[in-house]
Amino acid sequence: MDEVEQMAFTVEDIRDLLEILRQRPEWRAELLGALLGEEFLSLPAQFRGLAEAHQRTEAEIAVLSAEVRALAEAQRRSEEQFASYRAEANRRFAELAAEVRALAEAQRRTEQRVEELAEAQRQTAQTVRELVEAQRQTDQRLNELAEAQRRTEQRLDELAEFQRRAYEEFVAFRSETDQRLTRLERGQQRLEVAVERLQREVRNLSNTIGMTVEDEAEDMVAWVLKKRGYTIRRTRQSAIIDGEVDVIVLATTPEGQDVTVVVEVKHRLGVRDVYRGAQRVQSKSYQRRLVEAGYAAPYMPYIFAMRFDDLALEATRAMGIGLVNSRGEQVEGTLVITGGVAR
Repeated sequence: MDEVEQMAFTVEDIRDLLEILRQRPEWRAELLGALLGEEFLSLPAQFRGLAEAHQRTEAEIAVLSAEVRALAEAQRRSEEQFASYRAEANRRFAELAAEVRALAEAQRRTEQRVEELAEAQRQTAQTVRELVEAQRQTDQRLNELAEAQRRTEQRLDELAEFQRRAYEEFVAFRSETDQRLTRLERGQQRLEVAVERLQREVRNLSNTIGMTVEDEAEDMVAWVLKKRGYTIRRTRQSAIIDGEVDVIVLATTPEGQDVTVVVEVKHRLGVRDVYRGAQRVQSKSYQRRLVEAGYAAPYMPYIFAMRFDDLALEATRAMGIGLVNSRGEQVEGTLVITGGVAR
């Protein structure tokens, strides 16, 4: 009894133990292991495993439920078909029963009509045989329909496989086509670079043999603007370094507003040239270089082209960029850019 009293914990001892555990948190796990055992400590991991297994079981049950619903739907359709067949059979048996009852009643009413009844019986037997034959033919027809359904499903599977192969072939063809288009675009870019190089060489050659394309562009654009009532104050070629602007025409509109007509010269004009020119003249950096060169806004973009196609013509008309060739103005310039804003 004394030993038990000596080993018993007091409330103060428990408080001291809790204070020690708060000061030494690493002792808590050892104390729990000693008090509860490894099996109790492993319960959280076991619960997590059970939870994961429960989730997998629920997923499997969901799949099974979908399959059961599909089977129930198939069973419902089968029952509907069987009910229809049973109703038809009952109707036929009812007709047969009516005929049999009529024969029995006739036999009961008169013995003199035994032969007639016998003939009627034979006819009834024939009717039964015909019904049996009709039933057999019906069963055969149902089997044929089932076989036809199976062949139809097989054909649908074949069509699905054919469609899959056709789509794969289409994807492969499209990938190959994209690759070819990429190669063509790269070739076209190289060709455009070569054409630009050739154009520069042609322009350099034209400087040695007489009047340049820039001279013609300068004269023709000035002439077109004069026809529209503009006053030409000054013209200049190669206004900005690197040939970004081929011709500058400083003019005054009939309303008295000063404008800077920015002319780009092209031997052959394409749609991409129109888009690039429109983006360039509307960029702030390009306008800043114009201002630094002494040419103030507003700006009117024009293109002088020796040759151009219908797409380029429509692009300039849609954007309001003036288009001039050696025969005169092909598209009237309506685009005016004031301080980075097109109107």
